[in-house]
This record gives sequence, C-alpha cells and structure tokens, in this order.
Amino acid sequence: MKTEIKKIGFESIIEEINKLQTDTVLIIADHQVWSLYSKDLNLDQIENKKVLFWKAGDGEKVKNMTDYQSAVEFFLEKGIHRNAHLVVIGGGATSDFGGFVAATILRGIQWSVFPTTLLSMVDASIGGKVAINSKSGKNLLGAFHLPTNVWVCSKFLETLPAVEKSSGMGEVLKYCFLDYTIYDLVIRKSEMSEIIDACAKFKEKLTKEDLKETGVRRILNLGHSFGHAVEFIYNIPHGEAVMWGMALIFKLFGTEKNINDITALKKALEIPGDHSPWFNKEFPIDKIMMYLSKDKKISALSSIDLVLIKDIGNAEVETISFEKIQEVMEANKDELRKFTL
Repeated sequence: MKTEIKKIGFESIIEEINKLQTDTVLIIADHQVWSLYSKDLNLDQIENKKVLFWKAGDGEKVKNMTDYQSAVEFFLEKGIHRNAHLVVIGGGATSDFGGFVAATILRGIQWSVFPTTLLSMVDASIGGKVAINSKSGKNLLGAFHLPTNVWVCSKFLETLPAVEKSSGMGEVLKYCFLDYTIYDLVIRKSEMSEIIDACAKFKEKLTKEDLKETGVRRILNLGHSFGHAVEFIYNIPHGEAVMWGMALIFKLFGTEKNINDITALKKALEIPGDHSPWFNKEFPIDKIMMYLSKDKKISALSSIDLVLIKDIGNAEVETISFEKIQEVMEANKDELRKFTL
C-alpha cells in the first residue's frame, strides 16, 4: 500500500472526499478544528455517499480506550463495510486515534487524513504509525496502517494556536539532526512550506524503506523515549517534550556540539522557553525510569534502544542498559536541575 501526499487548497477538501472510491465515508474530526471550519466544510456537498460523522475530543485526551470504544461502536451501529473509507480532520493526536480506529474496525479499512497542525503535517500524519495511550504510557496500543492520502492544506495553520506551533517546531527540530538539508533550510530561515515539504519527504522515504521500524526508520525516534516520559510527567505538548527529550539525550550521552546545535536550532525556529520543565526542581529520575521501562523501544527487559547523534545527518541507534541510564542521571542530577537551552 502506498500513501499519496498532496498539497491542496481549502476549497478542494470536499472535492477530494468526493473522489474516494467508496459509497460510505466515516469522518473523525477534532472538535476545535470543526468549530472553526464546519461552516465552510459542508458535508452535504459529499455526493452519493453515506456520511457518518464522529467528533473527537481535544488532542491527546481522545487517545483512550473509552473514546476508542465510543467511536467504533458508533460506526458499527450505523452500518459499515470493508470498503468504507475513514477520513480524519485534525492534528497528530486525532490522526493517531482515527488511524487506529481505521486499522482495527472490521480488521482494517482504508483511511486518509487532512493534517491541521504543523506537527501532524511534518510527522504524525505520515508513516502509518497509529495508536492510543495506555495508563502505562504513550502509544502503547497501536498498529502500522498507512493512510491512502495525506492532504496538506496550509490554511489550517492560520488558526493554529502559538503553543501548537511551538510543539510542531519541536518535531521540525528533530528532523534537523537527522537530515542536513532540513538543518540548512532551518538555519537559513527558509519558508515554512519548504521546511514542511522536506520533513514530510524525509519521513516518507524512511517509511518506504522500513515500514515496521526494524531498521533505518528507528532514527525517527530521536528524543522520543525520554520525551514521552517528560510529556506524561509534566503534561506538556508533544513536540516540546520531544525537544527536551533530545536535550536530555545530548546532555547525558552526547557532546557539547549536540547542545550547541540544539540551542542554535531552537533559536532559529523561535521556540520559546529556555528553562527545562524540571528547572530548579528535583530531577524526576524514578518517574523517568518507570516510563522508560514501559517504552515501546525497549530491546530487552534490562535495556532500551536510544538514538544518538554523531553529527548533523549522522544518527545511530545504540542499546543502553537501564542500569547505565539511571547511573548517568544520578551522576548529573544536580547539574540537570539548572539545565537550560
């Protein structure tokens, strides 16, 4: 199966849905996005198709078993079939959730997505990793299920809250370490549309080479193991947590150049906030270890695969024991309390 990534104008959204080869369209839309754009997205203009609409809650809050069951039961009770096509309108959390519904309902139906945030345009909507959260951690219930279409409409960014823009920039920052072309675009402060394209194409390339994340695609997890822990502990946006996850990796296992690079990129991307979420507080070693031990990237009961950066565009995956990670954090905990970028 292949994904088509296509730039479209806002006026073409209904037209693209009408082109889908199905008589039944399921729609999952983020409720905030829908409140802004529903008047301009007239579902009655979807022709010769049964349309079933389910409104999703805010961001990560929808990624739970209760909302998952609510969505699938709603669609199943209305009557659907395996040639139905699910369309997601929303950010990264909504596409994670909607894609998981598509992957599991009737053992899998096709789906497409209109990403509405910067984070989802550069990362979350591409590559087919779909999931909901568990009480034990983020994205622990999921599947690999590629979308048929990713329709990128830049108009959605016009109403993107500042906090969501910063979160998306955190993922862009990650790509800067993985690909020199993207790094160069950011440092030169190129147009955001060009940066979005470059990030999307880079992830699409890795996904084609390694869909199930057993090889080269693993480098996309840069900053995510520590980042997911920070996200849960401090309840901060995903992209911001990924940035601090990278900063932790660089501080604990990286180089001075890594720190200098992330500081320069943070400035170029205009990501606010220099202080870490734990600044001037006790560094939460026990909580971080708890989340790391339940992370999807654990390679054994006693170790985890972490992405380290040798230089811009040169990432390596290394297996590090939990004992070593705890030892290094304990040795640096006083310095980490004052950590800034």
